[in-house]
Amino acid sequence: MFVERLALEDFRNYQRAEVHLADGLNVVVGANAQGKTNLLEAVYCLGGLGSLRSSESEVVRRGADRALVHAVLNRKGRQIRIDMEMKQARSARVLINRTPASGPRALRELATGVFFGPDDLNLVKGSPDIRRRFLDDLVVKLHPAREPIRREWERVLRQRNALLKTIPRSGPGRAGALSTLDVWDDAMTRAGAELTAARISTLDDLKPAVDARYRGIAGSGKIVMSYSSAWLETKQVTTDVAALRAVLETQIGASRQREVDRGISLVGPQRDDVAIEIGNGADAMNARAYASQGDQRTIALALKLGERDLLAGALDDPPILLLDDVFSELDPARREWLAKEVKGLGQTIVSSAGDATDVPGGHDRLLEVVSGTVMSR
Repeated sequence: MFVERLALEDFRNYQRAEVHLADGLNVVVGANAQGKTNLLEAVYCLGGLGSLRSSESEVVRRGADRALVHAVLNRKGRQIRIDMEMKQARSARVLINRTPASGPRALRELATGVFFGPDDLNLVKGSPDIRRRFLDDLVVKLHPAREPIRREWERVLRQRNALLKTIPRSGPGRAGALSTLDVWDDAMTRAGAELTAARISTLDDLKPAVDARYRGIAGSGKIVMSYSSAWLETKQVTTDVAALRAVLETQIGASRQREVDRGISLVGPQRDDVAIEIGNGADAMNARAYASQGDQRTIALALKLGERDLLAGALDDPPILLLDDVFSELDPARREWLAKEVKGLGQTIVSSAGDATDVPGGHDRLLEVVSGTVMSR
C-alpha cells in the first residue's frame, strides 16, 4: 500500500498543502517546527488510529473549525479515495470513495502505518501505559476485527471505576451497589481475559521479528520480551481465554475490599506491562533501568521495525513506514544500516531537520517543508 497524493486543509500548521508521494523512499527536509512531523502524522491518521500526539480534534489549526485530510491510497494497483473531517469535540467523519463510512474504524482495513520518532524512546524508558498502548494498537492493526475487544474493555473499566467511587461505606444503598458491582466484575473478567489473550498472542508473534531486528542493528546480542502482570504468575501466561478469566476472577475477588476502600480497580490488564531485557539468562538486564540511551534507542527502533515486519508478513500489503527525524539521532554506522534496510520495504517517508544527505543512498522523492508549505525538490 502507498499514498499517491495527500492534501491537507487546516491540519496542524497547514492552511493548505498538497503533495505527491512515491512508492518508495520519500525524504522530507526542513528546519525544526516547520511541519514535517505534522505531514507524517496526517499519513498515519489514514490508518484510523487517530492522532499520534493528541486527540483528533486537536489537529485542527488554530482559528479554524475543522481539519480536512484528503488522500489517494493505492492498494495493489487499485486507487481508493479517502476524505476525513476532524472537528473539535466530535468524532472524525470519513468518506471512502466518496461514500460515508462508519468513522475511522472503517480505515483500519485499508491503510496501516508504522511511525517511529524521537519520542518513541519512551517505549523502553517510559511508563507501562506507553507499552500497553503500543501492544494494543498492534493487536488492532493485525486484526481490525479485534477493535471491539479493546473498546469493550475500556468501557467496562470506566464504568466499574465510576461505580467503585460511589459505593457508600455503610447504609441501605451499600448492598445494592455491591450487587451491581458483581455484574461489573463478571463483565470485567470476560473483557479483561479476552484483551489479555489478544495481547499475549500478539507479543508472541512480535518477539522473533524484534529480536532479529535488534541483532541486525546492534550487530550482536539478544532482546527478550515477556508479558508482565501482577495478577498472573509466569506459568499462567497463556492465550486460553477461559483460563485467564478464571485467574482474573479469583484475583478480583481477593482484592474486592481494597478496591471498594480505594474506589478504583486495582487488578487487571490496565496495570500490565511488557518487560524488555537485553542479554540472556543470568546476564540479562532490565532495559528500562540499565540500558544506555543508545541501547534504548536501538531497542525502540528494533520494536518499530519488528512491528513493520510482522505487519508486512500478516497483511496482504506492507504497511507504510514513517520515520520522523530518526537518522540524525543515529551514529554513522547505524545511519548507513537503516538507509540500506528501508530500501525495498515499500513506501517509506523519512523526515530530517538537516538535508537529504542525512539519509544516505539516495531517495525516490525529495520534499521540503517551510512554514506549512510543501515544495517538491
